[in-house]
Amino acid sequence: MKKNVFKKLMCAVLAAACVATAVVPAMADDVITAEAATKKVTSAYKYHLEGYDKNGYPVSGFSKTSFYKDLNSLPAVKTGKTTINVPAVTSSVKSVSKEKGNPEYESYVKFKAQKTGKYVFTIDNLQGTDDKSLKCLNIYICRIAKNGKKYFLEDDLYPDAVGNYGDLYENNYLARLRTILDNYKAEHPEYADVIEETYEYKTDFVNKYPIDKDKFTTKLKKGQTYVFVIDNRGMQKAVPPYFTTHGSDEQSCLWGGNYLKAYSFDMNIEYKK
Repeated sequence: MKKNVFKKLMCAVLAAACVATAVVPAMADDVITAEAATKKVTSAYKYHLEGYDKNGYPVSGFSKTSFYKDLNSLPAVKTGKTTINVPAVTSSVKSVSKEKGNPEYESYVKFKAQKTGKYVFTIDNLQGTDDKSLKCLNIYICRIAKNGKKYFLEDDLYPDAVGNYGDLYENNYLARLRTILDNYKAEHPEYADVIEETYEYKTDFVNKYPIDKDKFTTKLKKGQTYVFVIDNRGMQKAVPPYFTTHGSDEQSCLWGGNYLKAYSFDMNIEYKK
């Protein structure tokens, strides 16, 4: 099936899931180093655990040898706090989707449950590095599944959101959005009215829904390895006005897509009986 409902809740601006395969060329080696109580993980794009065909549908899976070769090489997170650094998408990085005109870039980290029970995941401190666009995090947890001789990631854990959380936007989102829109308005004063309407809409959204944290729980099994898929879609950039819904008179100057610059976020994992 396509990406589940939980994934869609992670960021309202995201497009429908697309697809791919082709092994990504190796980038800088993944590293895990400990600094005091905070562990840092760099997650690159060289692994190949999901794939989609030219129509945007998931491929049937991968051979055991291919799948576990990449799975065993993934950077691992443990309980406690981890800072995850996602590098920029360079020209050597290939989309995991074969769908024409709809690239998708993913990186992964794995987590092995030491006990059976409920785990609480808190994700925050999202920091982007692009002066012209903003990042909304798109991340989801999967279990390892098998269909015949093929192995794949199945996103059917359906985590439960904790509190009024779901979307995680960049730190200082409104201030950064104001700067981006002001710069765009200086270049395109003819769009001033829609630019201000866009800012007011996003301000109302932020005041209604917390965007500084994503917190959810799910039950995991002892000894099982789970994979977090980090999808680079969720970018917001200033564009010429467009109607947000077919037949609607509402316009916006923000558009989504793939965030191509480096970004980082914190993940805290707690075991709860």
